[in-house]
Amino acid sequence: MNYKLISLFIIGSFSNFVMAQLNEKLELNEGVKSYEQGDYKTAEQHFLNSFNENPEYSTAIYNAGNAAYLNGNFESAREYYDQYINTIENKNEKAEALHNIGNTYLKNFKEKKDGKSLAESINFYKESLRNNPSDEDTRYNLAYALNQLQQQQQQEKNNDQQQNNDNKDQQKDKQDEKGDQQKDKQDEKGDQKKNEQEKKDDQQNNKPQNNSKQEEEKKGEMSQKQIEKNLDAINNDEQKILRKVNLKKGDSKKKTKQTKDW
Repeated sequence: MNYKLISLFIIGSFSNFVMAQLNEKLELNEGVKSYEQGDYKTAEQHFLNSFNENPEYSTAIYNAGNAAYLNGNFESAREYYDQYINTIENKNEKAEALHNIGNTYLKNFKEKKDGKSLAESINFYKESLRNNPSDEDTRYNLAYALNQLQQQQQQEKNNDQQQNNDNKDQQKDKQDEKGDQQKDKQDEKGDQKKNEQEKKDDQQNNKPQNNSKQEEEKKGEMSQKQIEKNLDAINNDEQKILRKVNLKKGDSKKKTKQTKDW
């Protein structure tokens, strides 16, 4: 990222008398020293003091913006640049300040990934090019910012697509879970019906066996009765036979006796 600086006024050619009379120039000189030493916070204050001493010292407030920028105080830097723009008429100089305001927003985007800051940087680079269309540094920074915007939009699109896919996956998982629950219920019902049918079949299979057993027992009872009946019949038959035998014996005795009587 290119950074523009207006040449700082280093006051070295004034006599001690002049420097003593012009506090704004003394402050400017001290600001330059601090700036070159990397003490940007102190430099910012000296440049601001110089501008306050003489508001026509536009370069002092511009350099205060540069010091604030390098110190990471982007909000103050933008305020200083705005003041500078309001005090000058030259378009090229305005373009440089607008370029640096764009830099503050782009820097803020890089640090915080703030999409709003990226959009602001693009706007200020475009405004800078309107004042100085031939500035290649600003054109380069604008192209870089636009590329970052495109990547951000693509990333957001990918995130939205991923979110949609995740939602679809969640819905599918819910449907699958619901389907599994329904299948489990159907299987449970099927198992229940199967158990009931098996139980019913067992009952039907056991029923004839019980009947057969009862019939066997009944047959057993009938056989016992028949046996008793048969025994009774046999006894009756034996008694009849005995009576017959006895009668025959009796007849034999009777005949014998008659024979003897003869």
